Amino acid sequence: MLRLIVWNSAETAQHTIELYDHAPVNLNYQFADVTEINKTQGSYSQTFRIPATKQNKDFFGSIDKPNIEDTSDLIISNYSVKQKIKAALSYNTIPLMNGYVQIKAVYIQKKDFADIELIFFGDTIDLAKSLKEKKIADLTTTSIDHTLNYANLIASMGGSLLSGNIVYGFMDKGRNWTFAEGQTPPYTSTSALYQGDFTPYVRAKWLIDRIMSEVGYSYDSNLFDSADFLDIYLPAYNGALIPISDNPSGELELAGVGLNILYWIDHIPVKLPLRDTMAGGYDYSNNWDNTTYEWTAPYACAVTFTLRTVGLYPPDQNFIRGEVRVNNTDIVLQTFTTETKTTTIDIGAGSTLSVWAGTNAYGNSLFLEPTPSVGVNSGCYFRIDAVSEPLQGQDIKMNRNFPDIKQIDFLMGLQKMFNLVFIPDNNKPKHLIIEPMQDYVATGTQKDWTNKVDYNKDVVITPTTDIQRNVFEWENSAGRDFINVAVQESAGRVYGRHRIEDKDNDFATGDAKVQTQFAPYILSNIPSSSIAIHRCIDKEGKGIQSPKARLAYFNYVDTTVGEVYVYDDVITSTNIGFLPNFSNYNAIAPTVPNNDLNFGYERAFIFLNSHPVNTQYYRYWMGFVNELYSADSRLLTAYVKLTRADIQDFEFSDRIYIKDTYYRILKISNYDATKGGVVKVDFIKILSDVKDCVDQPTGQRTSGASLGAITFNGGATDYGSQACCERYGYVWFPDKAGGNPRCYPSTFIPTPNIT
Repeated sequence: MLRLIVWNSAETAQHTIELYDHAPVNLNYQFADVTEINKTQGSYSQTFRIPATKQNKDFFGSIDKPNIEDTSDLIISNYSVKQKIKAALSYNTIPLMNGYVQIKAVYIQKKDFADIELIFFGDTIDLAKSLKEKKIADLTTTSIDHTLNYANLIASMGGSLLSGNIVYGFMDKGRNWTFAEGQTPPYTSTSALYQGDFTPYVRAKWLIDRIMSEVGYSYDSNLFDSADFLDIYLPAYNGALIPISDNPSGELELAGVGLNILYWIDHIPVKLPLRDTMAGGYDYSNNWDNTTYEWTAPYACAVTFTLRTVGLYPPDQNFIRGEVRVNNTDIVLQTFTTETKTTTIDIGAGSTLSVWAGTNAYGNSLFLEPTPSVGVNSGCYFRIDAVSEPLQGQDIKMNRNFPDIKQIDFLMGLQKMFNLVFIPDNNKPKHLIIEPMQDYVATGTQKDWTNKVDYNKDVVITPTTDIQRNVFEWENSAGRDFINVAVQESAGRVYGRHRIEDKDNDFATGDAKVQTQFAPYILSNIPSSSIAIHRCIDKEGKGIQSPKARLAYFNYVDTTVGEVYVYDDVITSTNIGFLPNFSNYNAIAPTVPNNDLNFGYERAFIFLNSHPVNTQYYRYWMGFVNELYSADSRLLTAYVKLTRADIQDFEFSDRIYIKDTYYRILKISNYDATKGGVVKVDFIKILSDVKDCVDQPTGQRTSGASLGAITFNGGATDYGSQACCERYGYVWFPDKAGGNPRCYPSTFIPTPNIT
């Protein structure tokens, strides 16, 4: 017999619900609607009625009596109509559906009798409701918080810091590193990199685990446990130049002058007696000395400061020059008459900044305009605008460094990148199976339902043309760094987009887009070098504030970059001889078989021997598209006689054989749980193994007359066809000398010049 079990609100006790003996309970099992991308739909029942018996009211309460004067028979329940009621439906010992029930209505008959109308929902994913508006910055990061010191920095680059969950990468966030002539290279023995110049990256798998655990979910995923996915990281960058600790910097300094008479003797500038005690001045961090007229760095940091030197001087004097010096010697900023300039420099702990000034005339007096003459920022003044976190030695609080993205958007971004399905485990509450669609359907069991089909009823086979779209696009979100912006402005699209336009389909309608919440991670060379990094800066060289989240592969260290000097814990310049490599590719020097986190093929802004063929589209979406868009795509609707054992045993990943073709189940409609029988089933023909093109690129010639040519189908001398060559973003070069044409990488075309 049919049995409905419900649990109390605490899910600590079961209660059996009495059902009508012969009233049907029709169940609908559905997995995905092929007309909607990225929408997984749960199974459900049609509404059904149960009697308002004493046994049922013991659980639901006196729900049939909304207005009671005589409360003698009132039954109070801890159940709320606002809450889901955990439930399980079975026939004898055969499970039919797990999930929850909801009360839809109560029907009163002849004043004394009542029915309660229920609807049963199968287990579905309710992560959005669980996560609400939480951001990844709200996660508890105690297990990955750490001290940024030399040992941890180097350990992270080898993948051994905190089990590899934190790796320090190298990206430009406003340093504007260059090897241009006349400029200081980014990491010499005399101007080494500070530890804080590196950026912490957090493993995507750690974020997934933490998001799930904090809302009480668990999961199994072969994808997330794979070596390839474990190398995918998120830069912990939210606009801060230096990784953020748990102790943000305090307020800063403004120093100026009263009316002073100074002299420039033989063109030698003099130190200005700036004090923070003038009107409007301040020294909240107590780093300004009114005796020595110097600001002292409390620790190694990046300091941003502003200087204005303006004076009242004799007519024969045509300018005033102001200077900011480090340790009273090295000039790091100059201003001339009435100029106001701001700059940022790295400075060591205990180093000082001071202001010097003079005129262009010998032995003449210099009259400085007092501060403030009109306002705080007028007259002559020196102001510390910002002091970064320590450049080394700070305790890093990881969640203070995360970009601004909701937890649900992070998960859904992954869902779209990898075409993921989230399957509830029927035997384990709040436990999910998470896999790419193609991997999930590949786990199914082959079943022959040929003899279960009722051929007395119409078996309908239809093409998928009516549910196809004119244009399908897969892309990331628009980034605001200068290369992303340049692509958007010049090409009118996001970098790494994959687009399918079906011009031959007279019946396709509308457009569809799959868009992640991540910005593309684009590599470009440090100017005047071949060293490729991500430069998260605008066209003016400023770091992007409030940048979007993005993902990148960690490819461990690149040892071909030459000498790389980094300051250790005692500010000793040490040559480590490598840089950590993060990229949208899963190799430092990718070739045809490698992976690309973009959806579509793109010309790189660095030199590549050839772009990888395994984009996110071709790895995770092509099978779906082939099932829906191939000329051989078919939908099948049939009436099938299913037993309760069939219902218990089937999975949406099963490969169902009917006559001479394999299908996948999309929906089972109105299965009568009380008696079983013939039921309507919707299928889609399995075509996920169909290739996108008859020839598949697999390698590249490394020698011979066809050096650099793309090879196909696993052969050393198989050069494919022009159609397949161009299908995968390569170029077809006929040999004008009379030889055979070959397929070559797009690097045979000059690489875009982005500096």
